[in-house]
Amino acid sequence: MPKVVAGYKEEARKTILQTASKVFAEDGYQGATMDEVAKRLGVSKGAVYQYFPSKEALFQELCGNVAQKVEEMLKLHFAGPSIMKAAENLIDAEFDKMEERRMLLFEALAEAPRNPGVRKTMRNNYVASSKVLADFFDELKKEGRLKKEMDSVATARLLIALKHGVTVSAIQGLPRDDAKKVWMDGFSLALGEFIL
Repeated sequence: MPKVVAGYKEEARKTILQTASKVFAEDGYQGATMDEVAKRLGVSKGAVYQYFPSKEALFQELCGNVAQKVEEMLKLHFAGPSIMKAAENLIDAEFDKMEERRMLLFEALAEAPRNPGVRKTMRNNYVASSKVLADFFDELKKEGRLKKEMDSVATARLLIALKHGVTVSAIQGLPRDDAKKVWMDGFSLALGEFIL
């Protein structure tokens, strides 16, 4: 009988995802294998397949739920009165994330053009994240923190593009302080005149 992942089903899924994130970050999408994930977990490959039917499904799960993470980050960092300080806290938190999470994004962006499943997941993440961010800006308008004439959807899309650009630049070696300055300058250009 194959060795199975210890723990409850949800804990086992979480453990598999944490390990797979490291494998994808280190080996890339093309180099990562279900065998390697199982080996690092100390279980049979069959045990991993009980939770995820394929490498692609595992990768898509890792890339999913971005909108929920965006919403959590917004609520955490924008609770205070200063929108610019919140933007600074947000980028600091991004840089404090483990390197593997940035590499996972890079792998997803690299794989999306040739993999329809990954591309669909990334597109869904983009649409959902844009909506979460635009809705959040609409709430800040209602609270009187942003001017009503700001285009929430266009600003959300611009900031997502800016964040991806800063993340990719950091992966390519842009120092943290320089990347943070790019983010803050871009954020200021996008929202500065609309902050009340």
